[in-house]
Amino acid sequence: MKYLKVLCTLMMSVILLLPIFNVADASRDYPGIYVNNEKMDIYAAVSAIGVTYVPFRPIFSKFNMTVNWDNTKKSVTATDGKTTIVLTNNSYTAYVNGKAVQLINPPVYNPDTKLFYVNLRFVAESTGAVVNWSKNETDANIYITNPNLK
Repeated sequence: MKYLKVLCTLMMSVILLLPIFNVADASRDYPGIYVNNEKMDIYAAVSAIGVTYVPFRPIFSKFNMTVNWDNTKKSVTATDGKTTIVLTNNSYTAYVNGKAVQLINPPVYNPDTKLFYVNLRFVAESTGAVVNWSKNETDANIYITNPNLK
C-alpha cells in the first residue's frame, strides 16, 4: 500500500510538471522577432528543418516595403524602390530584382487562416539586413538589424 501511494504521488508530480516543459518548448518553437531592437507583434514558426516563417505583410511593412498580393497566383510582390521581392506559394524559386534565387523551403499559404508565410531570413537578408538568433534553455528571439531603416 505504501508503494502504491508513493507511485501515485510520483506520477502526479510528473503529470503536473509536463505543462511547464511544453510552455518552454513552445517559446523556442515560436521565437519573438525584433527589428532594430523593436519587438514586433508577431511570432515566427520554425519548420522541422529549421526554416523560420512569418506572415508576409507585417515583415514587409516593417521593412517599409509596398506589398501587393495576387490572390489568383497566391504570390506576393514587395518593393521599396531599390529592392523588389516576389514569392509564390510552394515555389522554391523567389525573385529579387528580377533575378531567380533558389529557396531551401518554399513560402506557404494557409487556406484556413488565409495567411501567407515567408522565410524570414531570406526576406531580411534580401533587404540588406543581418539576422541573429538568441536562444537559451526556455526562450528564443530573432534580432534583425537593418541599416536601411530609420
